Order: sequence, then C-alpha cells, then structure tokens
Amino acid sequence: MNHPSSVPNAGNTRDASSAAHTPTDVQPSAANRGTIIRVPDAQPGLLVSDGKQHAFTLSGIWQGPAAPALNQKVSFTLTPEGRIASIHVLGRDVLANETLSAFGQTLRSNGGSLGAVMLPYLCQQRDRMTLPGMVMSGALLLGFYVLPEWTLDAGNTMLGMRLDYTLNQLLGVQTGGADITVTFGFWRLLGCVITLLPWVTPWLGSARARLLNTLPLLLLFAMPLVVHARLNHLAAEAAQSTGQLLGGFGGNAAMQHDLQAMVQKQATALIDATSWNSGYWIALAAACGLAGFTLMQRPRH
Repeated sequence: MNHPSSVPNAGNTRDASSAAHTPTDVQPSAANRGTIIRVPDAQPGLLVSDGKQHAFTLSGIWQGPAAPALNQKVSFTLTPEGRIASIHVLGRDVLANETLSAFGQTLRSNGGSLGAVMLPYLCQQRDRMTLPGMVMSGALLLGFYVLPEWTLDAGNTMLGMRLDYTLNQLLGVQTGGADITVTFGFWRLLGCVITLLPWVTPWLGSARARLLNTLPLLLLFAMPLVVHARLNHLAAEAAQSTGQLLGGFGGNAAMQHDLQAMVQKQATALIDATSWNSGYWIALAAACGLAGFTLMQRPRH
C-alpha cells in the first residue's frame, strides 16, 4: 500500500493502516526531543519531554546503533494515540550545533543587560584613563599577547628550525640542552603585571602612581638587549664546550681554535637570523605614546 510522503493536515481523516505507518513518514520537524530517565530492562524505559514522561520498549521502537543510556538525548515521534512510535539517537554534531545555538541565543538575550551592567564601569575606567589612554593600553596588550613579535629563522644554521613567539611567550622561553620550551615563570608573570599596570594605576590613590605607566616602555626597550646578550652567551658557551670536547679527544690547539671559530660563525649567523616583527613595534609605539601621555598628564586629585 502506498503512503503519502508528508504529514496529513489535521482536518484529514486517517484509517488504521495509515496511522500505523505515520511515524516513518513524519518529517524531522515534527519530531520531539527528550531525555532518557530510565533504561528499559524488565520494565519499560522512560523518557521525559516538556515535563511529560513517556514509556517505551526497545522492540520496533529503538533505532539507535547501541543500547540506550541514562540521560541520553534522543529524538522521538508519537502515534496519534500519544504512544512512542520510534526513538532516534541524536548525533554529536546535532547536539553540538544545538548547544552553540542555545549559547548564542543566551548571549543575544542577555547582551543588553550585560552591557547595561558593564557600561558604568567602562565609563569610570574611561574617565580615569581617558580615551587615548585606553586605546594605547589596548594596543599594548594586542602587541604583547596576540601579534607575532620575535622570529628566529634558523633554517640555514646549526639549529635548522624556525621559531615564532609573542613577547609574552618570549619571556618564558627556557633552553636546556637541545630543548627549547616555553614556561610560565617569574619573568613572564612580571611582564603580565607590567602590561596590565596602565589599567590599574588610575585607581591607585597616590599621585605618583601614574609613573608606573612608563614601565612597559622600559620593558620593551630592555627585551632586545637581554635577548641579544643571551644569544651571545649561548654562542660563547657552545664554542667553549666544543673546544673542551675536542681537547678531551686529543685535538691540538689549532684544531680547537678552528672548531671554535666555526661554531662562533654559526652562532653569529643564528643571532643575525632573529627579527622583531609587527607586534613588537606596535607594542613599542603604544608604550611610547602611553609613557609620553602619562608624563604630560596632570595628576588627578
């Protein structure tokens, strides 16, 4: 017997045979969503939807590839009599999309109230920092944490690698043997504190507190000097250890000198392969503007 491919209108009558086949013809939009609250065993299972409980059995109804589980989200259809006709498992992609949609709806619904709550605090922050101060402080954070700032393109040197770091990451670089790792240590924590100071100093009671806004500029000036000195130190250590290793194997002074010169040349090429990128220059420009703006600004009482 042929069946229609769509759900009949409410005004149409259905005979017993068409009602029996209705669940297989129901469109996905007509399906209900529910949660399994009891797995069927000797007793029928239960699922809840919109505050109503529906009993179900597995035979001819459960359409999942595996046995049902407690708190599982499912899609189900009902017969005209209100009994469950079929239950389908919701895929992870469907659940993920629904969760994201619900989250987005929540943000849209609460965005206005959240903005109304935050607006007075933002206005107070703007009044204390001034709008130029907020813009420069934001550019400093962008350059320090987000944009690429330091690159070591050492493909043609003894390292044979390329490294890209933000300034925040660069403060946490540790070298041990052949390994280069990024950790969150004292210097990285200090950098975070210094870059956040411009947002805090306007709230401090002391009139001299605004001078702390010059610290980001000092940090950015010092970093290239420290990195360059550290690379030179590593190169000197590599040359010295290489000479000592060769001496331990019986190499003469001339061979040690030649090998040290070769290692020193590679180390110099390694230092030349470093570059400071857009993030550093944006952060430096923002720090210069922030320091100048802070020194010219009259203290607030």
